[in-house]
Amino acid sequence: MFSKRPSAKTTASITFLPGGKVVEIKGFSTVLDVALGNKIDLSHSCDGMGSCTTCRVVVEEAPDGQPPRTEVEMERAEERGYSEHERLACQLEPRQGMVIRIPQGR
Repeated sequence: MFSKRPSAKTTASITFLPGGKVVEIKGFSTVLDVALGNKIDLSHSCDGMGSCTTCRVVVEEAPDGQPPRTEVEMERAEERGYSEHERLACQLEPRQGMVIRIPQGR
């Protein structure tokens, strides 16, 4: 009887749209950190404080569910009327398999 063994260690990653770039999330605490660490153009201007909302993204897919919003993100989402899928990349914890759309023409 043969035992099944994984052939390679699976690496946690997310996908950025448009473009479909798949990047590893290990070592990054926010989606903004993931983007910047992988040279993905994502507007931001408040150093990750959640006050400017220029890093707004749309979570297209989240196989393991979206993490809860931070208190700061909840306040901004309420002020701006964001849907549950509109998130601030500087406040959003990356999770395996997420597909993140960066809105164009902002």
